[in-house]
Amino acid sequence: MSKIAIIGATGFTGIELLKLLKNHSKIKNIDLFSFSNAGKKIKDFSTEIDDEDILIDFSKIVYDQYDLVFFACPNGTAMNAYSYHKESEVKIIDLAADYRLDNEMTWEKYYGIKHTCPELLNKTVYGLTEINRKNIQEAKIVANPGCYPTAAILALFPLLKEKLIEENNIIIDAKSGFSGAGRKTLESGLSKNIQENFIPYNFYKHRHCPEITQELNKASDNNVQITFAPHILPIYRGILETIYVDLKKSISNKDILDIYENFYKNEKFVKASNTKTYEINDVTNTNNCFISIHQKNNKITLVSTIDNLIKGAAGQAVQNMNIMLGFDETEALKNE
Repeated sequence: MSKIAIIGATGFTGIELLKLLKNHSKIKNIDLFSFSNAGKKIKDFSTEIDDEDILIDFSKIVYDQYDLVFFACPNGTAMNAYSYHKESEVKIIDLAADYRLDNEMTWEKYYGIKHTCPELLNKTVYGLTEINRKNIQEAKIVANPGCYPTAAILALFPLLKEKLIEENNIIIDAKSGFSGAGRKTLESGLSKNIQENFIPYNFYKHRHCPEITQELNKASDNNVQITFAPHILPIYRGILETIYVDLKKSISNKDILDIYENFYKNEKFVKASNTKTYEINDVTNTNNCFISIHQKNNKITLVSTIDNLIKGAAGQAVQNMNIMLGFDETEALKNE
């Protein structure tokens, strides 16, 4: 039985983590830490939680007391805490972006702050479970992927690996529920603005763009070039990405589906179809990524959908935790 801590427990992903871990048979204790809400009850931050657990001041954490610690915090938190736990045996999963990019200069360009431990960037494992399972199993620190990148990479990786699509013209039209913006952004005005609205934002400068490109390049012999267009939907949770690619050679729709089914044949949470068009409702409150394949001549349109708070954040983090601690990978996670 393991002891776990969640730092940043009152945010949307922190709440989702707690909900999942409360149903985990191998977790005996979960401590909840906060920066500004210490002493309050966690149930005050979600109508879905009725536990009396009291939030602990983050400054009081002792890392050696835990088997694994989740950082469900703003960017910069996990890297600034590294000096306090680096000698500990504790395992770390960061749900923010501190360790997602391999290059220090790229990271600082997109995140606007200096990275305090750039020596870790090439050592930290990128936690896209279906692609990096073996490395995750042996990792001490895992960078949980962004939500948009999770849907995009899982959809595109098999085609790039098989060298079937043109690398220089990949278009990702991405839409997310407003929970992806985070609690502070919603409280500062987005929750009102998004009502009966649909908002495009951060074209060509979104922080997930270099993350997607970096990981797709690991499947390709050539440099991948993407056009990434994110939008916010007037719904709470879910991501749906419509992805447009060009085939390099003629191939049947059945053969394309076979590639996906073979690539993900042992995966519990990824499914592809060439007959059904998946919707956000198909994956809500699950750890699934569903991919539908639509082909016309040399053009393919992929529709990839996930729950941004589960497979795009807390669920994938628990999936990674299960691997790191030697549990059944599906423990506490839904795939139906």
